[in-house]
Amino acid sequence: MVATACGCTNALYCALQGLLNPGDEVILIEPAFDIYHAQVAMAGGKAKFVPLRPNEGATSADEYYSLDMEELESAITEQTKVLILNSPHNPTGKIFSREEMMGISDICKRHEGLTVISDEVYEHIIFEGEHVSFASLPDMWEKTLTLSSSGKTFSNTGWKVGWAVGPPHLVKAVAAVQQWVNFSIATPNQEAIADCLVKAEEPYVHEGETYGSYYEYLSESYKEKRDLLISALLSANITPIVPNGGFFIIGDTSQLVCPESYLNEVTEASHVPMTRDWALSRFLTKEVGVTAIPPSAFYSPSTCHLAGNTLRFAYCKDNGTIKEAHERLAAYNFDDQ
Repeated sequence: MVATACGCTNALYCALQGLLNPGDEVILIEPAFDIYHAQVAMAGGKAKFVPLRPNEGATSADEYYSLDMEELESAITEQTKVLILNSPHNPTGKIFSREEMMGISDICKRHEGLTVISDEVYEHIIFEGEHVSFASLPDMWEKTLTLSSSGKTFSNTGWKVGWAVGPPHLVKAVAAVQQWVNFSIATPNQEAIADCLVKAEEPYVHEGETYGSYYEYLSESYKEKRDLLISALLSANITPIVPNGGFFIIGDTSQLVCPESYLNEVTEASHVPMTRDWALSRFLTKEVGVTAIPPSAFYSPSTCHLAGNTLRFAYCKDNGTIKEAHERLAAYNFDDQ
C-alpha cells in the first residue's frame, strides 16, 4: 500500500502524528537528521538517543560509525513505539550492512509493539556496497513503514513528491493524518515522478555516454563529486571519513586549530558555550569562504561532544563549485591560526 505526501518530510510528519500517542518513545540513532527530533516532539512523543560509536582509525563511514546492538536494545522500554532508521545515513554517508540490518531486525522481533520507520531517500546514491531495504528482511514487512521521495534522486526537491510504502495498518496512519494536513499533493507532479520512476530503470544517455540506467548515472555522477570533495578536504588537512552513499562527507578537523576568538563567540543558534565544530564552521565560512554544517546539530546535548572534531560537508553541487572550494581551502594558510 502506498500513500503520497508533500515530500518525505511531510510523510514522516503524518506517520509520527498517526502512530504516536503522547508520551510514546521514539528511538533516534545519532547523529540524526534534525527534523526527526522536532517532529517527534510535535507529535507529543519522547525521543531517546542511541549514538553511532566511532571506530578510530577506520577510513570509511561504514566502518567508522558502529551501532552497538546491546546499547540499542537497552534503550527500548514498554513505552517505545517507533525506531527511525536512515540508510544511507545523513549526515555520515554510512550504509548499514546486511549484518547490521539483520541485528536490528532480531531486536524488532523481540519487541512486538515496535514499528520501524525506514527513511531511504538516498537509496539510489550508492558507491560501494548494497542498499538493504529494511522491509525486505524476513518478517519485517508488517513492522516497517518505508519512506522515500523524488527530491534527492531526481534533484527536484522543490517538487515535493514523497511517499510511504508498507502494510495497510501503517500506511493508513499516514493517509488518515494527510487528509487533515495537505489533503493531497499536486497531481501533475505525481504523474511526472511516476513516469520518471519507470524511465529511470531504462538505459540513460548523458553527454554521449550510455549508462545501464539513470540510477547508474546518478551514482557515478555523485561518486565523481565525492572524490573531488575528498581531494579538497585533504588539501586543508581535513581527513574525510569516506561515505559510501548519500552526498555528505564528515571530515575530521582535529589537525586544524580553531581560533580562540571564534570559540568565545555566542550566537542565537549555537550551543552555550559554543562547541568547537560550530566555531570552526563559522571560521571557515567567514575567513576561508567555505561553509560546512556543525554535526553537533545532529546530536542531543549529552552526546554532542562526539561531533567536536568533525564537520559535515555537502557535495550536491556542480563540479565547478567543489573545485572552487578546493582552491580556497588549499590557498588558506591554516598554520597562522
